[in-house]
Amino acid sequence: MTGAMYAAIGGLKTHMANLNVIGNNIANVNTNAYKAQRMTFQESLYTTSRSGSDGGVSAGGNNPSQVGYGSSIGSIDLNMAAGTYSPTGFGLDCMIDGEGFFMVGDKDMVINGAEDFTKPKLSRMGDFWKDPEGYICDRRGNVLYGFATVYNPDYNANATEADIAAAVAAGKNITDKLIVSTQLVPLRLPVAADVPTKENGGLKDDGSTNWQTGDPVYQMLGTPTKDANGSRLNVSLADPKYYDEKGKLDPSKLDQVGGTVNADGSGNKIAEPYLNSLEVPKPNMRDEVIGIKNLQVSEQGAVIGTCENGQTVVIGYAAIASVDSPDGVTHIGGPYYQAMEGSGDVHISGVGGVLTGKFLNNKITLTGAAGGAGGATNSTPPPIEESIGQGKGIKIRNAGLEASTADVATEFSNMILTQRGYQANTRIVTVTDSMLEELVNMKR
Repeated sequence: MTGAMYAAIGGLKTHMANLNVIGNNIANVNTNAYKAQRMTFQESLYTTSRSGSDGGVSAGGNNPSQVGYGSSIGSIDLNMAAGTYSPTGFGLDCMIDGEGFFMVGDKDMVINGAEDFTKPKLSRMGDFWKDPEGYICDRRGNVLYGFATVYNPDYNANATEADIAAAVAAGKNITDKLIVSTQLVPLRLPVAADVPTKENGGLKDDGSTNWQTGDPVYQMLGTPTKDANGSRLNVSLADPKYYDEKGKLDPSKLDQVGGTVNADGSGNKIAEPYLNSLEVPKPNMRDEVIGIKNLQVSEQGAVIGTCENGQTVVIGYAAIASVDSPDGVTHIGGPYYQAMEGSGDVHISGVGGVLTGKFLNNKITLTGAAGGAGGATNSTPPPIEESIGQGKGIKIRNAGLEASTADVATEFSNMILTQRGYQANTRIVTVTDSMLEELVNMKR
């Protein structure tokens, strides 16, 4: 066998691998959010028949003499550039106009810090819908993660101007009943409030009501006991585990998540700073979500809808993940990628700066000394990796999906070149075979 035969065989294998890449691109030319691949060739090993020299006093030098042994796969890269907008008319369909990924995964993932950022799957496919339990999911059953709308734990319905001024000086918001949590959680529709009665605290003695039937009931913020940096967890008051057998809120069960109740011990009201006393959900309605229509995603990534009583509901904001090297993410099947070796660190953003200057899990930016801002006793500031970015240069386009980045004209051109390259390598095989035949036929 000669070296030319081995070089040609190597060329055949490499061109076949390139054809596989081209075939996959053409097969996915209409696959939404598909990222086209590109394969590069590289030279294979060389043998040196004569090494080079610099020359001496009386003789000149010479160049090295080397013979190569074909080609091999250099790299197979992803084209992570944004595709074109493809309208669909579905309200929850959306695409990321710019760099970044949606974060999707199972409902029970816990993301406490930057070390957990690699848990969710990354996806450019925004084909979302509302499942029967009220979760915003993609069409493959993975839940969309983001920053949920929750009750403000510092809200004070009776705040005076002095209270508001003091709160502003302390960096607190006590005027907005609803805020956006900085914890990454599965986005889910709020539950619906029950018919107000005296038993559940909704009907006052004068006949007026504390809430209307069907009003949206959001999550509240509870205080975890395991986080030393002052983070808060989201706790849903619609969870039946916080209620007794008669359907009343059980103070002892709520205390397990750091909550408190009013001094009268009625169990129907929750004292500040966890939830305003007027918003009490219907007991045992964990899976009965509020009826919402016209669900859509805004340019800032907000999931918005209209509930039955006409109120506009902002469920939350989709989180956008970015990595240091977008081309280095690992494709794990379908529209999903994973931030593994080669992608660098993962960073979390809210589109449009909705959470600018915030840290994951409501961690407080400390002053560097014990007892600093917010009454914190831990002088260690949160890691910068857990800051929530502004999402500059990114916006969400709704009622459509991202088109494939595979270009048919480019792929067909590459296919012709690959076919001719493969054909040329087969000629080397046949010519080498003819030469070997002549060699064998010398002895006759």
